[in-house]
Amino acid sequence: MRRGLVFAITLGGAAALSSAFASSAFAHVAPSVDDNNRYLKLTPLGDRVRLAYVVFYGEVPGARLRPTLDTDGDGSISEREGQVFGAKLGTEIAAALDVSVDGVQQPIAWTAISVGMSTPRVAAGALSVDLVASLCLPSARGSHELRLFDRFRVPRPGETEVRIEDSPGVRIQRARVGDRADASGSFRFTGPGGPLSDDGLALSFTAGDQALVLTDGACGAGRGGRGVAGVRRGAAVAGALAILGAAAGAVVIVRRRRRRRRGRAIAAAAHSART
Repeated sequence: MRRGLVFAITLGGAAALSSAFASSAFAHVAPSVDDNNRYLKLTPLGDRVRLAYVVFYGEVPGARLRPTLDTDGDGSISEREGQVFGAKLGTEIAAALDVSVDGVQQPIAWTAISVGMSTPRVAAGALSVDLVASLCLPSARGSHELRLFDRFRVPRPGETEVRIEDSPGVRIQRARVGDRADASGSFRFTGPGGPLSDDGLALSFTAGDQALVLTDGACGAGRGGRGVAGVRRGAAVAGALAILGAAAGAVVIVRRRRRRRRGRAIAAAAHSART
């Protein structure tokens, strides 16, 4: 299933992947009653690390939050009202994230923001906000190291879970949160702050030749990695220059041959005139 989601990039485009990660990053998780939980999933690819970030408001805090989202007071939370809240929360989380890839600081720009509710009614409970961002690699494929600190304070904090997701062609060398290392890339702790805030996540991986490089432009030539489109454009330019160079060389050779033939003809005519 995980590999199927990743392969959806090439079949359905980057937008399809964003939607898939936003809607199913932690689909198996049930809401808490009294607490709000946080879930992070990082998926290394050939040109980026895709970050899915979910805040899951529990039944009680969700019921208290919902009336504040209903800005027109009609008893129902519209899609626009939900998106306004999601965008505001996304801004707060982005400001609290400190991420670097190979020592280069990464700005957080969410490519997908989804507010999930079982019902739009104000008189209801749990809800979630799912966010997706691309953390671009300085160069496509190869070995890389990511550091992430999350200092966002979830209100009424319950559980925080961090997972490193497998993808084709990528080998994880190290995954550590604080002083805890886990070969499966799964970490869990409770309460505010914690090791993700104090010590952060350290992730080292190598993206091989088969690792996926997307063509959505989010991590293209101007963003620290050439990407497939950039590589293809570069190859096309190089091929065109090679053809032009070969053509120019051929013209020079033809001109030299013509000059030689003309010289021989002139010499023969002069010799004939003398005799």
